[in-house]
Amino acid sequence: MMPCLVLHWFMRTRLMQDLLGQDEVEWVALVGPDALPIDFTPKSKVVEAAVSMWFGLDSLLEDVPVRMLLRTSEALMLAHRVDENRLLLIQSGVGANVGALRSVLENAAGRIVDLA
Repeated sequence: MMPCLVLHWFMRTRLMQDLLGQDEVEWVALVGPDALPIDFTPKSKVVEAAVSMWFGLDSLLEDVPVRMLLRTSEALMLAHRVDENRLLLIQSGVGANVGALRSVLENAAGRIVDLA
């Protein structure tokens, strides 16, 4: 890998680790336009089904939302659009602070844009 690409990969990985370190966050995924995860953490989680489901919900809307929240009795899923082709998606426990998660997601999305 070229040094610049390695640095961008390292910085993106660090941002995703920071998101994973938030209270009750179970996994984080950076999702591409093909509804497949570009990267996700931790690697032990299976996120593909959730990512596909999310894109299915996203496609039902007329406008492309910048952020979206899905709450069930067992989990929260939050997404924040990085750009027109990518979004950050997290799953957390229901006790998570939604406002704090939205804030760190928005910050991380802005920083990932800067890496492109």
